[in-house]
Amino acid sequence: MESTNPDLPVPLSDGARQAVARICARIAGDLPATTQEIVRRIRAEIPDYALVPEEDHRQFVLDQGRMLLTGIAEQSPPRDEDIAHARELGRRRAQQGLSIELLLGAYHINYREVWNMILRQATADEPEHVGELTYLVALIWSWFRILMGNASDAYGEELRRAQVTRATLAHRLFAALTADPVQVDAAAPLAQALGYEPEGGFQALCLRAEDWPEDRTEQLRHRLAALPGELHCATVGTRLLVLGQRHDQDTVTAAVTAVAPPESGSAVGVGLARSGLAGAVDSITDAVQALSQAGGQCEVVRFADTWLAASLGEQAARLAPLFTQAMATARTDSHLAEAVVAFADHGLSVAAAARALHLHPNSLAYRLNRWHELTEFDPRTGDGLMASLIVLRLYRPA
Repeated sequence: MESTNPDLPVPLSDGARQAVARICARIAGDLPATTQEIVRRIRAEIPDYALVPEEDHRQFVLDQGRMLLTGIAEQSPPRDEDIAHARELGRRRAQQGLSIELLLGAYHINYREVWNMILRQATADEPEHVGELTYLVALIWSWFRILMGNASDAYGEELRRAQVTRATLAHRLFAALTADPVQVDAAAPLAQALGYEPEGGFQALCLRAEDWPEDRTEQLRHRLAALPGELHCATVGTRLLVLGQRHDQDTVTAAVTAVAPPESGSAVGVGLARSGLAGAVDSITDAVQALSQAGGQCEVVRFADTWLAASLGEQAARLAPLFTQAMATARTDSHLAEAVVAFADHGLSVAAAARALHLHPNSLAYRLNRWHELTEFDPRTGDGLMASLIVLRLYRPA
């Protein structure tokens, strides 16, 4: 960013320069007291400045006022130390989570108040020079533009540095939580550094990393950063994990699906909310298993809804011999499988299931009996119904 002024209009007359120097000296003498009022105005007009500790805010406003008054009194552009101060302010506000728009607004209020003080002092003590003070508008604007430009540059640099740091910490945290064995001791300080409470509640989401190139992942990071709660994401192996705390689950899943358009076929697995870092590990496992139950469409699959099939998913190959005949029946006689599912979904009521399938109850009863004959699983018994549903939901026969 530039550090010198462009050409300014013809400067003030010697008399006016001396008057301005006297005015600035008087205002500077009262600045510690008037700073309190400027800070009050900024915090009233920009409520989000509550993010900034008041003493920190007051000191920066006081320093800004002194630097600006010195520049006006000397009719000079910002010095290197003034620019360094602006850059430090930009970095500090980025660290405190204040938006650049609000930082710009606070600068504007501060400069506005200093200008108003100059006008009031000139009107009271140097009225003959008030008409010449229009030159100061260009000078003050030049200060504002140069210092705000440098503050903005430093703000952006700090934001990018912090984003890289958070992404690195998130990757290390998720790697520790998914390691074998899990590295809980290593995970705790990483979680704290990211703003999590290690003993608090966690909930994980899992996505297929192949659907999330770096540019889309970065978009997701920006979306998550704007949401309430503590939310971070990182890719670990073949999965993109999101870990949330103090968040709204529906808002987060909506943000994820908004970044991943439906045509991408990107599904989301959602784990249970669980307590502590050990709970975070379990929630990640939930989310991974829930994702395994997603089809090819962009859909949200919650472990709470698919826990049975999700939990048995890793045992599918080992259990397959138990269900060979039932899988074959489901493929060749899909109407029988449909009847079993309807029976289970309608309170084990033959009449209700028949209505849902637009069948006569006798037809529905026949199909349940036929399923029993062909598979040896009686859907009217607890074990038989459970085995039947495992076949139909774990193996998903075509």
